[in-house]
Order: sequence, then structure tokens, then C-alpha cells
Amino acid sequence: MKSESQEIFEFVLSSLQQGRQACLVSVVETFGSSPRPVGSLLALDSAGHFKGSVSGGCVEEQLIETLQNNIPALPELLIYGGSEEERARLKLPCGGQLRLMIEPVSDINLVQQLIEVLHKRQTVQWQTDLQSGAQSFSVVEHSAEIKLLERQWRNSFGPQWRMFVIGAGPIARYLVDMANSLDISSCVIDPRPEYQQDWNTELAPLIAKYPDDVFAELSLDQHSLVVALSHDPKLDDLAIMAALHSKAIYIGAMGSARTSAARRKRLIDHFDFTEQFLQKLKAPIGLDIGSKTPVEIAVSILADIIAVKNGKDFT
Repeated sequence: MKSESQEIFEFVLSSLQQGRQACLVSVVETFGSSPRPVGSLLALDSAGHFKGSVSGGCVEEQLIETLQNNIPALPELLIYGGSEEERARLKLPCGGQLRLMIEPVSDINLVQQLIEVLHKRQTVQWQTDLQSGAQSFSVVEHSAEIKLLERQWRNSFGPQWRMFVIGAGPIARYLVDMANSLDISSCVIDPRPEYQQDWNTELAPLIAKYPDDVFAELSLDQHSLVVALSHDPKLDDLAIMAALHSKAIYIGAMGSARTSAARRKRLIDHFDFTEQFLQKLKAPIGLDIGSKTPVEIAVSILADIIAVKNGKDFT
């Protein structure tokens, strides 16, 4: 599946190919509470069409009115919520302010190249010269720092997050359903026929293979999440061992503290893993919020995933 940034640049490409002007609008700084983080992106063309969001709906309408027939020739900075009256009119939460970068985009070849890189699930750093308006990008290993410098704006775009769930049980159903609303694409891996027959493929596709075979066919990158929920050591251990040798940013496994300790001992004694290597494994999985039911457990797992994605690892 496509990331939000890929869809936004595909919108820009389509607008340019149809002869319309286009610009990017990025959140470069926030003050107080903000509905969208720094780096959030919106694209707008001269026909008033747009893709993406910088405020969750608070300022998009005014942006369209301001920019539709007046896309600047060079990058410009706009501040929304700079006064009490404006904050009340725009309904920005908690007295927040947004500082936005408006930058015209006209290089069709550059946009096409960027889309091709994002399609390959690579991460890029986007750079804009604030004086000349010149734009470029470079492929980077990890998400780069999003920063407004004196003469340059830098943003970072990566592929969509992918979650691989081992085991098509009740927890998986809740977890995948909630992940869909967070733009995390999911697939469920389970070779057991008795679990396959009850899985709702409208939630996520199901791959009827062993997880190590699936991971051998795919490249688990820094935007990959592995969640082992099958309660079957043959499946969970295979998934964990393959994922630990990958670049996956999140690897978690279901089980009590006793089960998790036994798994760690098994991996060390029989598969030559070390304690240090196993630090990447989150087991028992999820944040400790006293979860009991399948939906509560799914919430605890997803909360842990969100924390890790946002650099707020609590372990």
C-alpha cells in the first residue's frame, strides 16, 4: 500500500501533468497544542483541489481560499493562530499556532523520481532552498530530521508502516481493525486451516504460509512491525527469529512473563541468540495497562507500537 506522502506527490504529479500550478504546504513549527505534528504535508493546486492535511481541518479551507489563485513563485512562511481572534475563528485547540511553509512545485521529473523511490519503500529527505526555491531529495537509511534552517527547509518522507501479525485469532482482529485507522497496512500470517476459515479478509489479507518463509520473500525494513500472537511456538518462534535478523523496528510476542522467559531461554540455549540480541524483542507484548480482554490487549499492543514509531519507547 501507499504512504500518505506518496499519495500526496502523486496528486502533485497529476495536477502538473494537467497543466495546473501546485504547491506543498508543510507544518514547520508549532506553538502550544497542535492537531498535526511538524512535517505534516498538504498539496494544493490552482483548481482548488488538495490532498493531505496540516491541521485536521482547521485551516485547510482558508488555505484554499488564499492560495488557489495565488500560489507563490518562491517559498513563503505563513502563521495561523497568531492572534486571539484568529485562534477562535479557526478553532485551533488550546491556543495553538501553526507555522506553515508554502512552496511551489513545478519540476515534473523531480516529482516522478521521488514517487518511484517511495514506491520502492525507501526513505527520502526533501530539501528546499528558501531563497531560490530550488528543490531536491536524497535517499537516506532512516527518517531524517525535519528542520527549518535559516536558508533551507528539510522534510522527511518514508514508506507506509506495515504490520505482520502471526496468528489469525480474536486479538488480531481488533489489532488490525484499529491499525487500519492509523494508516498502518496489515497482513496476517497463519498456515493453520482452522484459523484461516474464520478470518475476515476485508480487514487484512491472510497469508497461509509459515512466517519465516514469508519474511524470506519480503524485506522487513525500518517501517516494519512484527506481532506474534499465535500462541504456537512453532509459528511465533519462527517469526521472532527471522524478524530479529531483519531491520524491523518492532518485534513483539504474546505470552505471560513465564512463557516469555521460557522463550528467551529456548532461543539462547538452542538457537545461539544472546541476551543483548534479544533486547529488541518485546515479550510480554504491549504496554502494561492491566489488559484482560482481546480488545484491551490489542489496545495495549497498538499503544506500544505507536510509542516506538514516535520514538517514545517505554521499555
